[in-house]
Amino acid sequence: MKTHLLSSLLFLFSLSLSAQTIGTMQELSAQQKAAATSITLRGVQLPTGWNSDFRQLRDCCPRLTELNLSGCRNRELPTNALFSAHHLRRLVLPDSLERIGKAALYACDGIEELVIPASVVRIDDSALAGMRALRRLTILGCPEMGEMALAGLTDLREIVVQSPIPPRCAANTFAGLQSQQIQLTVPRSARRAYRQAEGWRTLFINASKKHTQDVDSVQIIPIPQSLTYDDGRLEMAQIGKVVACDALNNERDHAQTILNRLSTWRPGKGKGILQLELDATISASPEAYTLQVTPNGIVIRGVTPTAVFWGLMTLEQMLTTSCANTLTASLPTLHIEDAPRTQLRELMIDPARIFIPLAELRLFVVEMARYKLNALHLHLVDDQAWRIEIKAYPRLTEIGSKRTGMDDMPLDISGYYTQEEMREFVQFAARYHVEVIPEIEMPGHEVAAIHCYPQLTCGAREVPIRTTCGVSNELLCPGEEFVYEFLGNVFRELSEVFPSRYIHLGGDEAGNPALDCWTHCEKCEALKAKLGIPLSDRSENWRLQEYLFNRVIDTLRTCYGKTPMFWYETDFKRIPEGCITFAWRHGLTAAAIRAAQENGAHIMLCPGEHCYLDYPAAPGDMPEVNWGMPVTSLEQTYRLDPSWGFGESFEQHHLFGVAGTLWSECIPTPERLFYMTYPRAMALAEAGWSPKSRRQWPDFQQRSTFHLRALFIRRLLDASR
Repeated sequence: MKTHLLSSLLFLFSLSLSAQTIGTMQELSAQQKAAATSITLRGVQLPTGWNSDFRQLRDCCPRLTELNLSGCRNRELPTNALFSAHHLRRLVLPDSLERIGKAALYACDGIEELVIPASVVRIDDSALAGMRALRRLTILGCPEMGEMALAGLTDLREIVVQSPIPPRCAANTFAGLQSQQIQLTVPRSARRAYRQAEGWRTLFINASKKHTQDVDSVQIIPIPQSLTYDDGRLEMAQIGKVVACDALNNERDHAQTILNRLSTWRPGKGKGILQLELDATISASPEAYTLQVTPNGIVIRGVTPTAVFWGLMTLEQMLTTSCANTLTASLPTLHIEDAPRTQLRELMIDPARIFIPLAELRLFVVEMARYKLNALHLHLVDDQAWRIEIKAYPRLTEIGSKRTGMDDMPLDISGYYTQEEMREFVQFAARYHVEVIPEIEMPGHEVAAIHCYPQLTCGAREVPIRTTCGVSNELLCPGEEFVYEFLGNVFRELSEVFPSRYIHLGGDEAGNPALDCWTHCEKCEALKAKLGIPLSDRSENWRLQEYLFNRVIDTLRTCYGKTPMFWYETDFKRIPEGCITFAWRHGLTAAAIRAAQENGAHIMLCPGEHCYLDYPAAPGDMPEVNWGMPVTSLEQTYRLDPSWGFGESFEQHHLFGVAGTLWSECIPTPERLFYMTYPRAMALAEAGWSPKSRRQWPDFQQRSTFHLRALFIRRLLDASR
């Protein structure tokens, strides 16, 4: 009897958590949000400001499958309201709704049926794009629809529109839809009008039929050093083959793929040639190339295979259109000479906080290469997880790769990369000339490893994996010999997996004021005495980090031929010779540059003012919940000056490159990763590649708009495959 009563109470309690009828999300506890599968919101206008109800529905209710907003009085579903809420299966919109904001339901790919209320007068750009499971869409009114508002609805079978007047829409509103499988139901008297209306007419034609267009002026990011047009045109149907030496077999394969996908070339029939050549006389830069388009063909010459590949990426952009199902029929004749301003143009992504599947990493690499970004920095470990298999320490992934929660998001987060998977990924990236650089943090940001092997920290303390952002007080213990054994084995295995010239050692947020982890540790005190460091002076703790770094750096150099990288901190008084430091903190870039100059070091610029791409791109933009994040706008990223005003000597002798960072505490889905990355990564690519004299903000705005449309179509089509 007691058991039955207890079971009944537990069942009723679970129902009280899973199904909720409320006024606002503030009425629910964190536990109720985490457990909710059905929420009905009634009788109020939901707030849309900071940490809004929509943000909580999107990010804090991972089990929510049904959302009923019919009782709300909201006139607008705000921009990104339920962006990539993959868990939703059923959504009822308010009858008062007048506008569905930009990307409001983007990639809500579990919803099979949706009714747009008669009150809606505007469906913004990409508002319903990527709702891949949607099979039936009913539009009760006559809303105006923006660019790609209904793009990529690959499973759509029926559209019902009650308006006798075709709602106004853009030519690409329905991009990527399979018109032959869609039944369009409209008032009988209006069918002819729909056949003739902009956008709607695409639903009456065979979507598999390829259209062609001629390109009159090319849109290239990053803008080349030199581009001049000649008289005449190249008809792409005249290209019959790709010619290249054996050293360029990879580039030949890419060239054929590009021509097949984007142009009207006729392999084996046309008399023209796409010629790929190696030519070391072009420039001292190993990435320099030239590209010549004539009425008879195309010639790409590069100093190295990498340079030839960048020439192909330029050609790919020249052939790209911003419309799905369109092939380029002809190009203007032109001549390009090009080379990069900096050596390394990097994006850093963070699978430690929230795991990123390998399939998405591959797509990420493809987009990076398109804009000549040549390094992917993988932040593989942190307080929240360990993501790379280390065979000597299996607990790192058995235990350290799983947790529930990231700040207020109660997500179940797990996953890691096996060494074999990562080897294959590194080889894949190499085909796109993207170098994969691993990062293993030290001495801080190592709680996941410490959780698995407590002897790594002072006092062998047992600590849980962190489920929030911020800085942990737990550091690797520089006085514990097991730490050096552990790191030696980790880097030995990493060096076998990653052929990159570089390994990133972290090094951030472990300085002064000293964290108590080292201040009251007997082993650290003994090490201080051995090194002649005053035991009572906490400000000298940085010397323990220097000792730890020096031992690891020596191993990396002598055993594996690696160049160490690390995040610059003012507390770390000396930059080890031959290392590469990263300027990342707001307001400290000039200090980091001066330190690099004084220590004869190279430096990467990723200052938060320009390069933190996980920050919102505009006020009120995602991630919305904002624990001090400033805005990093597209223009701010574009305005990055790699020389930072330090002149040509600094640029020649110390500047190594630029990097954009994407810390993932607030990036819970792959769609969000791409949203935060682009178009700002395009701006960063141009800052790192193009000469200052060629860069103009208004011109970049126009080019990036074109490229963002094309990227959006690619993402939708990639996701549907």
